[in-house]
Amino acid sequence: MRRSRSGRFGRMMKGVVWSVLALSLMAAGILGFLFFTVTGNDWLSQWLSYGSELSLRADGLEFRIEQWTDSLEMRVEQWIPETVRPFFD
Repeated sequence: MRRSRSGRFGRMMKGVVWSVLALSLMAAGILGFLFFTVTGNDWLSQWLSYGSELSLRADGLEFRIEQWTDSLEMRVEQWIPETVRPFFD
């Protein structure tokens, strides 16, 4: 049986397309790896500093809430008569 030229050309184009796709995926993987390894330390340090800042803000917020609850507790204690206070300790 004789094969037609269009069949060979189609197979050749299919091979070229698959090769280009495979090479582009490999290049994207290599570029992504290089991008994240070269800039990864910078990104990591930025995330760590951002996390530290959030932690400090959370600590400050926790301190303010603690002060507020302490002052509220002191106000409530002042409303309780002296004779009843030992039952609340």
